[in-house]
Amino acid sequence: MNIPSYPTLIALAVCTTLSNTVLADTPEAPSVDQTLDLETITITATRTERRLMDSPLSSSVITSEEIEKSAVSSLSDLLRDVPGIEISDAATAGMKRIRIRGESSRRVAILIDGQELTDHSTYGAPLLLDPAMVERIEVIRGTGSVLYGQKALGGVVNFITKKGGDEPIQANLSAGYDSATQGTQYSASAYGALGDFDYRLSWSDNDHDNRETAEGELDETKFANDSIMAYGAYNLGNHTVGLSYDQYNMNSEIATGMPGFMLDMPKRDREKVGGFYRVENISSTLSKIQLDAYTQTVDREFVQHMEMAIPARSGGMIDMVVDTQINEDLETTGFNGQFDFTLGKSHYLIAGLQYIKDDVIKNTNNHTLMSKPMPAPMPTIVLSDTDITHVEEASLTTQALYLQDEWDITKDWLVTLGARHYWVESELVSSTRGLHAGTSDDSELVGSIATNFSISKDQNIRAVVSQGYGYPTLLQTAMGATAAGTYINPNAELEAEKSINYELGYRFRNNNFVLDTTAFYTDADEYLTTIACSETQYNCVTPARDDIYVNADKATSKGIELDAALDFSQFNIYASATWSDRETTMADFTTDKTGLPSLYGRAGFKFFGEHNLLGNYWFDAYVRAASDAQEQESDTGDISHYAGWGTVNLAIGTRFGKNDMMLLSLEGNNLTDKAYTPASESLLAAGRSIQAKFSIEF
Repeated sequence: MNIPSYPTLIALAVCTTLSNTVLADTPEAPSVDQTLDLETITITATRTERRLMDSPLSSSVITSEEIEKSAVSSLSDLLRDVPGIEISDAATAGMKRIRIRGESSRRVAILIDGQELTDHSTYGAPLLLDPAMVERIEVIRGTGSVLYGQKALGGVVNFITKKGGDEPIQANLSAGYDSATQGTQYSASAYGALGDFDYRLSWSDNDHDNRETAEGELDETKFANDSIMAYGAYNLGNHTVGLSYDQYNMNSEIATGMPGFMLDMPKRDREKVGGFYRVENISSTLSKIQLDAYTQTVDREFVQHMEMAIPARSGGMIDMVVDTQINEDLETTGFNGQFDFTLGKSHYLIAGLQYIKDDVIKNTNNHTLMSKPMPAPMPTIVLSDTDITHVEEASLTTQALYLQDEWDITKDWLVTLGARHYWVESELVSSTRGLHAGTSDDSELVGSIATNFSISKDQNIRAVVSQGYGYPTLLQTAMGATAAGTYINPNAELEAEKSINYELGYRFRNNNFVLDTTAFYTDADEYLTTIACSETQYNCVTPARDDIYVNADKATSKGIELDAALDFSQFNIYASATWSDRETTMADFTTDKTGLPSLYGRAGFKFFGEHNLLGNYWFDAYVRAASDAQEQESDTGDISHYAGWGTVNLAIGTRFGKNDMMLLSLEGNNLTDKAYTPASESLLAAGRSIQAKFSIEF
């Protein structure tokens, strides 16, 4: 392995420590002021509950306590230090996305309470949910296509929302401030349990100005969002039925850094209504049935304004102004069913089905004005003024059946076998652009095998082989897209993207030390790219200047993810680190310069205690760092360089008052005021700043 020399990262990699974020491979991890204990921890990475030490998958959980203590304004920042995860922003400060193990965001399944947040853009699903609404976050690193659907080639992120309480009436109020954006964050919730009825009502509102960086104010980075959520469930013996509603409204500027070129996202709104039914302990064989259904609407509005001057044949210049507005409505209907069986003493079998239908209506308006300025007092001559609107309507239907058998061969040896069969149909219903309506479909069986062997009560090894499957989006198969002024034609003949993932892992834990490390290798092909229509035999709307989607790319990724933590009662040292290498191939062009750092992570130490005046306080000092990265263009061979970076950060906080009902958290970020941009992001990171949060429970 050729690991770059980077002093901060070398120190990070050799630390025998692990962040509390990664240790929390459980819905409820112990708090930082307790000795770490993974003996009773359970996870749901396999859709079943088992001890962490028995899990064959690479998984992480951000616990409710970590979310509560954090003062960050976005869910992506809560995930930033999970091994294998990187954040992308597409130059849009208010709409970040998640990458896992080098895979793009559109190859990561984003779930809210186990239900997929679908997206048909070229970037992948953004995180349209407020941190105040989230109880915990579960992450699966590596393909989850067998259990979690066809977008999970890179992994799965599942946001579990807050539900009811323990008392009849409870409440929470929270206020936050971010000095980097002069941003404010407010939230409130009322919740509780009235007999057999659980309920929660929640509200949040966030407003952020331009980002302040080490080099000054970064224009076009304002964003705002607000949300409401309602939940109710009734428990009748071993039966539970519930309903939920949530709405999230977001707008964000898009930074271009180019005069005469403006992008804006005035709307990216989500509305969802869902219901579920669960029954447990049905018989000695049928253990549980879980059914859920939902409808979800995502409204997207995108605006582009472009001004340019081009030479006229007769001399002088011609001014051209192009305004583009895209309005897109995505309506999703989904149903999930899972049946759990206990077959003897050695087999726990789950059988499930999934149905998702996405209906998209996309309206694109282009207004182009061309004029020639004339010497005063002559008026400007309008050469052309055109207004064209295109409307496409398309749908994507995905049906799937899956099975998983957890086989306890011995008390120390677990083997998990899984399989999923997909039936997918993509249809262009109508188009005014000249595209031909029609359908394309696919049927595919994928599988996985995983094993976990306990060497002793304190350590085990695990291995995974799993297949990934990802069907193209409706933009790629039916509607097409516009990028940098070029229309990219859809291609109904596209194949699904596929991958195979191999993992080896080792876990160790005793009374005060935990180590979790994973080595992975992924081989993927049929990845989608774009080429000029003139280089193909495909029919395009305008063959001379258009592009088209094709299957051409391949990629191999390998890496090591390391987590560890050492607990000295009131003092912890920790670290998380990721080393990775990725190689992509398109036709005869192959490069390992893919724009991702080979090494990144976080290391630090925590101190916590209790005082009559200070309450239950904590102190967390840490370094976050990444090596440099390079990216090579396939068409020109040009190489872009992204500098390595490291920041010094400090978080302090306390719980105080009666029953620790109040919480104050302060986070000092980038204390050395370093100017840097993470390789996976487009925007300069915030400079020296403070994030603060105060909350109170009633």
